Amino acid sequence: MKLKNILLTLALVFGSLTVFGQTSAPDNTKPYVIFDSTYTLESTTSNSNTAVQIYYDNTSGTAVKGIQFAFTYDNTVFDTPSVSYAGSVSDQYMSTNVDANNGIIKVVWVYTGSSTSFDLTAGHMFTVDLPFLSNYTNGSVNGMDFSNLLTAYYATAAGTDAALGTSDNGGNFVEPAFDYTATILNSPTNPAESIDVILQKSSDGNTWTDVATVTTAADGTAVFSENLDQAYWQIRLKIAAGINGGAALSTADANMIAQIAAGVQNAAGVQWYTANPNQATGITVSDSYLVFARLAQNGTGYPANPDVLFFTESQYNTITNSNVDPSTSIPGQTEFLSPQINNTTAGNYYLLILGDANGTGLN
Repeated sequence: MKLKNILLTLALVFGSLTVFGQTSAPDNTKPYVIFDSTYTLESTTSNSNTAVQIYYDNTSGTAVKGIQFAFTYDNTVFDTPSVSYAGSVSDQYMSTNVDANNGIIKVVWVYTGSSTSFDLTAGHMFTVDLPFLSNYTNGSVNGMDFSNLLTAYYATAAGTDAALGTSDNGGNFVEPAFDYTATILNSPTNPAESIDVILQKSSDGNTWTDVATVTTAADGTAVFSENLDQAYWQIRLKIAAGINGGAALSTADANMIAQIAAGVQNAAGVQWYTANPNQATGITVSDSYLVFARLAQNGTGYPANPDVLFFTESQYNTITNSNVDPSTSIPGQTEFLSPQINNTTAGNYYLLILGDANGTGLN
């Protein structure tokens, strides 16, 4: 138990270092200015500019009265930036030199007050405001980097220069966050588990790239959290064809299909699909036979039709309210491609298993 507690303590310590190390000094030999690991780009249609925070930290024990340093930015993406002081010291002066032609910014900050005990405090010290160039739409963006074009110094209490550390934890840019929850359902109260849902993006609506694949949980949800600029990318969901629905089939389904064919009971709603596995017009003895034969022969599919069809929520609601066969106007998809999901956060989608007349579903 003692060893377990020690290991847990070490894990917490190292976990804390991982979390907080991105804006802290890497050592106690000198004060540092620091770039974080990542910064989020604004959307290309946003009225706000991308903001980059520069941090300061000092665990050396030496008092700091001023600092100077330089850094670079991607001037093929960003227009002329501005730098502002984000701290709380009122007795201070800052001078910046922005070279937009070469993407270089030089910063000098100095304490102007009368306190002999002043020492620059750690924290978020500067904000770089980065507007996009008018012709920028999307693409790779070079990260922020410190530069030696202005020697990094700090001013000591004696008025002498000393080496200021620069810590670059990446300074990389990511697109704005896109969070979306897709719920895949057999019916409104019967979620579909273990369905692979693919998030896709496209710049032109023709060529699509897979971004991430998430398998639905027991509640039917596939939760995505990605970095995608919705103002640039078209975004949709895909579920590949070929899902095996055999686990939902039983002789009870084949019996029910035979009863519908005989007129003992009437087909309604989703049964226009689930009781019609051969996808021909009308529900007949052949549909019942396909299910009986598959079960008796341990088959893994139907000879000429898929196991599963997919529908949007709107299509599903139309189907469930239908007393006549809607399959001609709403045929369903064997490979599901959703409408665009830009500027939405959640959506419900349905699957129906051909032959599953009693609605067991995939779960």
